[in-house]
Amino acid sequence: MRTTSDLRRLWAPACQNGLSVLLLHSGARVSVAKATAEAFRAVDGVMQAAGYAPRTRDTGGYNCRKITGGTAHSLHAFGLAVDYNWNSNPFRADGKLITDMPASMVAAIKAIRTKAGASVFRWGGDFTRVKDAMHFEIVASPRELAAGIDWSGAEVREPDPASPSSWPVLQRRDRGPTVTALQERLGRAGFPCDPIDGIFGRRTEQAVRDFQVSRSLDVDGAVGLQTWTALLTDQGPTLAAQSPVKVAQRAAEAPAKLPATCKRRSKGKSVSQLQRRLAELGFDCGEIDGSFGARTEAAVKAFQSRRGLQVDGIVGPRTWAALLVG
Repeated sequence: MRTTSDLRRLWAPACQNGLSVLLLHSGARVSVAKATAEAFRAVDGVMQAAGYAPRTRDTGGYNCRKITGGTAHSLHAFGLAVDYNWNSNPFRADGKLITDMPASMVAAIKAIRTKAGASVFRWGGDFTRVKDAMHFEIVASPRELAAGIDWSGAEVREPDPASPSSWPVLQRRDRGPTVTALQERLGRAGFPCDPIDGIFGRRTEQAVRDFQVSRSLDVDGAVGLQTWTALLTDQGPTLAAQSPVKVAQRAAEAPAKLPATCKRRSKGKSVSQLQRRLAELGFDCGEIDGSFGARTEAAVKAFQSRRGLQVDGIVGPRTWAALLVG
């Protein structure tokens, strides 16, 4: 199996790979290299099938940093690794393995293969000198991952049409049989996104957004429990006043006094708070330094797009409210 040095060379340079922000089935978000998104979606499918929920507060992916205890870049800096629930799966320099991950689930993740049969993941709990049970890292090359994940061999749950919660979260750039099922369901609901090809691209995302608007759901282009429920129960068009999504209630739950408006070139405590919150939600803005630069602006715009807000990169009352109520 490839060494960490091999992987650094294959995926170089560090901190410069394009990123995707994945919304996991538990609601946590992680940033990973775009080329690895389908692979980490498969991990989430295995975890969902095992009943294992990544937590928002201690799950994370991309981070432009050096490896623990070393001087070279961590694989997190290439978008190749995700740490899940690190409080209950701690890094141990003494080599003692402590984990709450079911062994069968770990084995199923390590068994994920590409369509060409290449291995995809290594688990930090198998490291020899230290144990890093939170950690799953890509061991495939960009060319190998381009072949796609072999979903027929992945131990994911077979979705139940009568149980919306059994369906995985889907979003832009996802692939696989559940994307095909989504496209078919959208077509039957009157929102065609041809071709039905199992690829969640621009046309599928627009069809999802149009469907969400028609049912007065959160318009984020991602297919989570709300959207699956509406699709699987054949929910008809819904007036905003009758929406199951309590938009007014969520707004009321926001703090009475919101932080100051932040935008490009802003500095100070409000910007630091913004950066920390974006990072918690899986939107990478680089170093938390209280300075609103290009990476922070890009993260804000990504968040606004995901939540159906005006994408202007300015963090005013509406964006702050959406950030602070999660």
